[in-house]
Amino acid sequence: MIKELSKYKISDEIPIKQIDITDEFWSEKIKINRESAIFHQWKKLEEVGTITNFRILNGESTKFREGYFYVDSDAHKWAEAAAIILQSQDNNELLKLLTDYLNLVISVQEKDGYIFTYNQIHFPDKRWINHQIEHELYILGHLIEASIIAYKITKSEKFFSIGKKIADLLVDEFSNPSPKETPGHPEIETALIKLYRFTNDEKYLELAQNFIDARGKFLFFGFQIFKENFSHNKRNEAVNKQKESYYGTEVTNESLFSEWPELDSKKHQLRFYFSAFSGKYLQQNKPFRRQKKPIGHCVRWGYLVTAATMIFQETGEKKLLKSLQRSWDEMVKKKMYITGGIGSLPLTEGFGRDYELNNKDAYNETCAAIGSVYWNWEMLLSTGDAKYADLLEWQLYNAVLVGMSENGKKYFYRNPLEVDQSVERKEWYKTACCPSNISRTLGNLAKYIYSYDETNLWIHQYIGNKTTIPLTEQEESEIDIELKSEMPWEGKIVIDLQCKEEQNYFLNLRIPSWTKNPEIKVNGKELDEYDFELKEVNTASGISPFRSYYVSLKEKWKLKNIIEIIFPMPIKIHESHKKVKENKNRIAISRGPLIYCFESVDNPDLQVLKGKVNRGNKPVYFNSEGKILLKLKINDNKYLIARPYYSWGNSGKSSMLIWIRKGVQE
Repeated sequence: MIKELSKYKISDEIPIKQIDITDEFWSEKIKINRESAIFHQWKKLEEVGTITNFRILNGESTKFREGYFYVDSDAHKWAEAAAIILQSQDNNELLKLLTDYLNLVISVQEKDGYIFTYNQIHFPDKRWINHQIEHELYILGHLIEASIIAYKITKSEKFFSIGKKIADLLVDEFSNPSPKETPGHPEIETALIKLYRFTNDEKYLELAQNFIDARGKFLFFGFQIFKENFSHNKRNEAVNKQKESYYGTEVTNESLFSEWPELDSKKHQLRFYFSAFSGKYLQQNKPFRRQKKPIGHCVRWGYLVTAATMIFQETGEKKLLKSLQRSWDEMVKKKMYITGGIGSLPLTEGFGRDYELNNKDAYNETCAAIGSVYWNWEMLLSTGDAKYADLLEWQLYNAVLVGMSENGKKYFYRNPLEVDQSVERKEWYKTACCPSNISRTLGNLAKYIYSYDETNLWIHQYIGNKTTIPLTEQEESEIDIELKSEMPWEGKIVIDLQCKEEQNYFLNLRIPSWTKNPEIKVNGKELDEYDFELKEVNTASGISPFRSYYVSLKEKWKLKNIIEIIFPMPIKIHESHKKVKENKNRIAISRGPLIYCFESVDNPDLQVLKGKVNRGNKPVYFNSEGKILLKLKINDNKYLIARPYYSWGNSGKSSMLIWIRKGVQE
């Protein structure tokens, strides 16, 4: 039932159920995700009424529907995350929650496949209203993806039919969509492509491609968004009247941004309105292939380019790939923070102008980083270029992992680079897209480690694991791998590679951009110098993920082989591009794949936001409670302590800073 390798992929991924992650660092994160976070999320979905909304529809509850119009997606994404986790490890409690939820969904899904509680409860005779605003297709896309993974673990046709019925309905309704029928929030495209690959039914691929091809072809998009906004507001008024009638008191319409009042500044509102009415906010200002750089809402952008990359993998359209490569370069050079986070504008939740990277206002939504991770992975499979694996690694450690607390029960929605006691992790949000998105990303972590074809095996990420990989259909081609890693704290890697018989193939090892002059030994024999001199690129963020490359080892591999790697981990001092004015005369610090920050809880006697580090004074590192921390000398012979950015904010409100000022020269 599963489609073979897409024609235009360089390599293909290994199913995560074949990979057992044993990594000391990541295993703890995965355990927290599996045993704490996913259950906490379900508890919150119950508390805020998201699950009850479905029970209202099937008559189990008489409560009033709660949450924004798009909250169904939070539950569907939770279901996908739960199913992904269950692919790697059995858990009867989680399986019961998942199957109970999917049965609940089945009980309210209409005969033709339609399901959207906002319309079904409040406007039962309405469908497909306000495509740019109301997220119907986005929500259905997440449910399709959840149903595919649920089928893989349960083999239940009824769970698979949830998504298939939705997709068949969409094919009937939107076989040749007009521009106004394209979704304002992409996601359905990715879901349809995954369904096509699972069923080999080309109608799903064709619809996904049509949705992308029809984007940006409005003559007067401003008129369309004005009309939809007017319609959406009228619908909100009707819902509020229903709510007032139910509760017997006046209900005011809540602002979409009410949970982040510190970002509701007037200086950003005009830009938000212009972005929305021009179509840029929704990537609807011009046809996709004519987009020269990332624009608009960052999460939507990430999902859109991920789907477009998957379309390339099926069609091989060079113009499409060229557009994607150009946009990636623009993002990394001019629009990305040093953490790998994207999205400098509040309200718009999107890209700013070139080199506009404000640290305090930085939005850097966790979901945006996740969308970028998904995109990097598909670009890597499409091109084989190590820079995509390199940025994927950087974003996993610095822009994704920061989104969830160490106990899995609190989250960051946005991730600024400078905070003055104003941002803290929360157990939940009114817009709760990030928690389950982090969980499904951590659940899928194993798939980012390897890819392969019949003559090559690539190691992209050095995450400790055990796996068996069949390069061909012949049993003799199986390779057993045990990879041991001390990352991210140290750069020692040992790969135990065993073959059933001696065989020839290329083993491609990624050399990260954050290291230089790695030591590589194969069966005790040290290899020659592999540090290629590649040109540095001066990026806005101060990092350059262009220096990564693969060392290709062609050996007559023995039955038993040991590959030893030492990646030096120097402490690096970063400076921004000169056009990033806010970071003038400031530096940031990294070691290995980690960006470091200064948090007030580590420096109780110092004002970290006003700190200055002495020029020429090199940071030193030390081990503290299982983490490598750094310390830098400041004025008056005092020291500032720096911690990995992903780990900040786990002790309540605090001040935090990444870009610190330079002090006097010693």
